Amino acid sequence: MRASLINLVLVPLALEKADTTSFEAFGQAFYAAQMGRAFIPLGGVHDGGAEGYLDPELFGDQQARHWLQVSKQQTYRAKIRGTVKRLREYGREVSSLAYLTSIVVPDLDSEEEMLSEELSCRIKIRDGKYIQAHINEKDSSVSAFNSYLLPGLAYLNVPGAANIAPRVGNYSDRTLAVFLRQEVDQRRGKSDLLESVADSLVIWSLTETDPMQNAFMTRGQILTKIEEALPSSKQFIRGVIDNRLERLRTKDQTSGRQIRYYPKQNSYCLPYETRLLVGQENLTDESLKISVTNTFIDRASRLHYDVEAPPLDEIVKICHDVLQRLFEKQGLQVAQFVTDGDQDDDLYANAAILIASSIDSDSSLIGNRSTLRFACTSILRGTFYDGTEEERVYLEKLSRTYVLLLLLKNDPKIVEYFKTISAKFILYIGTDFFVRALSEHYLDTDNQTTRNLFRILVDAGATLVLTQKTVEELATHIRSQIYEFEQTYLHIENKISFEMVEYIDRILIRSYFYARLAPMTDASPPKGWRSFVENFASYANIKNNSGDEELARYLIAKFGLTYESTEEMESSVDQGEVSELTDEIIKVKSESGRTGEHLGKLAYNDALHVHQIYAVRRKNKESSPANPFGFRTWWLTLDSGVRRASTKVVLKHFGQRFMMRPEFLLNFISFAPSTAEVKQSYETIFPSVLGIKLSNRVADYMFRDVVRKAHDIWAVDEERAASMITDLANKLKGDTLKIYDAEW
Repeated sequence: MRASLINLVLVPLALEKADTTSFEAFGQAFYAAQMGRAFIPLGGVHDGGAEGYLDPELFGDQQARHWLQVSKQQTYRAKIRGTVKRLREYGREVSSLAYLTSIVVPDLDSEEEMLSEELSCRIKIRDGKYIQAHINEKDSSVSAFNSYLLPGLAYLNVPGAANIAPRVGNYSDRTLAVFLRQEVDQRRGKSDLLESVADSLVIWSLTETDPMQNAFMTRGQILTKIEEALPSSKQFIRGVIDNRLERLRTKDQTSGRQIRYYPKQNSYCLPYETRLLVGQENLTDESLKISVTNTFIDRASRLHYDVEAPPLDEIVKICHDVLQRLFEKQGLQVAQFVTDGDQDDDLYANAAILIASSIDSDSSLIGNRSTLRFACTSILRGTFYDGTEEERVYLEKLSRTYVLLLLLKNDPKIVEYFKTISAKFILYIGTDFFVRALSEHYLDTDNQTTRNLFRILVDAGATLVLTQKTVEELATHIRSQIYEFEQTYLHIENKISFEMVEYIDRILIRSYFYARLAPMTDASPPKGWRSFVENFASYANIKNNSGDEELARYLIAKFGLTYESTEEMESSVDQGEVSELTDEIIKVKSESGRTGEHLGKLAYNDALHVHQIYAVRRKNKESSPANPFGFRTWWLTLDSGVRRASTKVVLKHFGQRFMMRPEFLLNFISFAPSTAEVKQSYETIFPSVLGIKLSNRVADYMFRDVVRKAHDIWAVDEERAASMITDLANKLKGDTLKIYDAEW
């Protein structure tokens, strides 16, 4: 009876997740299954680095000449060359080498041909696609997968884990670690940097305007052009655009009037003086890029080709495209390379892989593709190992631009990481957030900050928890505002003016009056206070303390929540610890002037939530060292009194905080662009003059600080860098002092 077939979708993921030891064991078993009794594995210390060989008797040989090497190493050429070299140093004859790798090798046939000719032996590469295609051919191959690779996918069986997006490439951990360390260390906001970037983007967006040609741009057109070029700018540009437009159009003694506003057209344009200055800057930047292009052409012209040389414009196009892709994938490594001057074999090896990928993906090329690969590989070898001064300056400018994009979270790896952790969140939502969400009922969609955050998180796969205690608190809150409205505002409702509303300290009452006195376009205002409350639950039932269930049903249906009863929570926690924290919360809030008959009840609810966070973390084993995403379970609330009262509880849990600030979600989740948008922005920015121009907006100390952090993290191995991510991510999620540019 045949073994159950492997789901082929699992194979690439299993190959990526497998550690080196597991993959080597799998490789020997898989190759043995393919070759049968002909394959003889080597145990213990591998002879010259090989994993095994083919039985020489079957080939009429006196000694082994056909070898196998198994490896996860990304730089496969270097590994193959090193293996052949070591075997020969051991006195072994090498007629052929089969190289089994977990990665996918682009243009595999050409790679085999090139390496076979270079090493004077037959090289056969069996990559990830080969393994996927042949894994189900034999029972022994299936068994090898189940024994050595399947255990690495055990995390998929954890509830919710199927939403994890695998991280791509071994560089991602270090880049993430650098970014997270920068965010943790950078306690104050980046307002100066953002304003400087915004000014550059505004002037850049207006480059093609000219009043003589009647070419103007509106505020909306400026925003669209900026956000298309730099998707992560959506987080800050809309908040500063009006201020920056006003500042740039105001004449001052140092810079003059940098843009002009035309009231009749309600549009903006660059004045002649600015266009002249921009033209000079563009000329300098274009000249630098042209110099680099000429270097590429000069190298290409000095190469010796066996066939007709490929078109120079295709060579130049591919070389610039590969540099752009290299920054997208390994920008920090390039930044280190250009600052310390050390040669980087990994960069060049990966550039060679990107050359093949770039050529294969471009159907418009007419030159011989093998010759084109040879030309581009030779040219960029010169860039990395013997670059000109212009190339060094060019790479440094692009490195600065990359660091700027990293600081602005405009990096595919960063976007993908936060998208992944957002899918894993289990967030207990505080009463204060539900009050905010209800108050946004009559706002237009763009201004529903809390509701949009809930939607984004649920759509991403996060679990938002509504507890029975929170429903009780929310119902009590609405009930108190009903009584206050009836006692204070009902008899003077018609005398309340729009200017008076901002002084009302009850958020639901305030939002009601705003909805009545300044309704949104195309939105019908509430007919009265009762109808306002009826949007959420029965007015009479809430007032009579019998509307909790219908309020809960509304919240669950409206926001896609998961419900948790008080009984479930209390069965998970230590009641003694809850009581102890309840007393401390009462003490802290009493000292802050909080009083009232409900204080004890509210303090108990808070204490129960705090301990439930830790209980759920224990249940889900979120403290496991194997978890790369940090804690999943948090309490989303703004209650600073509970945070102060829980100091001892946090210390007992080794400093692991329980409360997440909404600013974290706002800055890293809510306003995040898509991965596709960010990748498209690299194709817009790096090949254009904007890629050079933005480099001037990064202060030297900031650039050097990021590169220094990169040096520190690249000095450790990948596993250590990966482990840093968990600690840094937890610190960032629970940081109570960090100043964000987008505040709640």
